[in-house]
Amino acid sequence: MVTNILRHTVYKPVKLLLSGKDWGWVPAVLVTFGVSGLMHEVLFYYVTRVGPTWEVTSFFVLHGVCVVVEVLVKKALAERLEVPLVVSRLLTVGFVVVTSFWLFFPPLIDSGADVKVLEEFKMFVDYVNTMIKL
Repeated sequence: MVTNILRHTVYKPVKLLLSGKDWGWVPAVLVTFGVSGLMHEVLFYYVTRVGPTWEVTSFFVLHGVCVVVEVLVKKALAERLEVPLVVSRLLTVGFVVVTSFWLFFPPLIDSGADVKVLEEFKMFVDYVNTMIKL
């Protein structure tokens, strides 16, 4: 759903603005990832009530840059090198995990949001347990 919203409200308009250019998709991808990062910063603010550290936006901008680089490298090496699907997926998951712990999760952990969520979940489980025992 969010991907579709960003595609129609950010990616396609930016790409259309640069129509006729072979490289028009590059700024469209980068702007889309940047907007996604800003949206996540706002979401994190509402959850943590702590001002933005820009780590989350950096996470998304980094991923946007890497998507652009990946597409360009794959196009350049299409005839000479084909990375096996399992290797490609492992590299992708590894990259997402490493950058998540580096840039995405620290604002949540530093604000104590993770502890609050676990406490609230425990309260919910306790409530359900008391309701079942009635």
